Amino acid sequence: KREYRVKRMDDTLLRHGEGPLAGVWSPSHSCIVHLESHHKNPLLPDSLLNPERRLYVSRRLKECLERNAVPDVEYLRIKVIDPTGRLLDDAYFILHFLNAPDCLDLDASGATRSRLLPSKAEKLEKLIFKSDPNRSLFQPASFNKVTLVSTELAEALAKEGFSGFRFMGLFDYGIPGDLPPHPGRSPVDALCKRLREPRQS
Repeated sequence: KREYRVKRMDDTLLRHGEGPLAGVWSPSHSCIVHLESHHKNPLLPDSLLNPERRLYVSRRLKECLERNAVPDVEYLRIKVIDPTGRLLDDAYFILHFLNAPDCLDLDASGATRSRLLPSKAEKLEKLIFKSDPNRSLFQPASFNKVTLVSTELAEALAKEGFSGFRFMGLFDYGIPGDLPPHPGRSPVDALCKRLREPRQS
């Protein structure tokens, strides 16, 4: 198994801009990716790991999301380079969520709230909703460290065999160690098996 992890990027606009950024975003933005192994022509996964839990997606994944009419998002183009400055791909995109829904019940979710912003959570024990956001893909306004996807969109993504991410049932979130039996896990596991690992050329 190989990992392609975003090591560094100037994310000033992303950290301070909750509204649309497409009008001020430059396609010259780059992210540096750490490669676990050295290949002349690495084939990057469709979604890049990163500590901020953002979605860095390939052109192919972006086009699939557009075909499935994912609402309230914009796609900010970036270049992917390695630590030496070598260009790996000039058409990746940050999926920037807009109008994030306030749909989580933080108290019922066992939230550890931010001291600076009490309406935000730094950590959750589980995911309990106070309202249905009725969206196919989103990050909750009060906790953007998790990305939630509808069953219909997950099936569409699995059908295309994308790489770089896996699905997990809401019922498994926050459970440490071995997972207890759950009747909803088999369909999720079946979707994950249709995703693929990144390959090398």
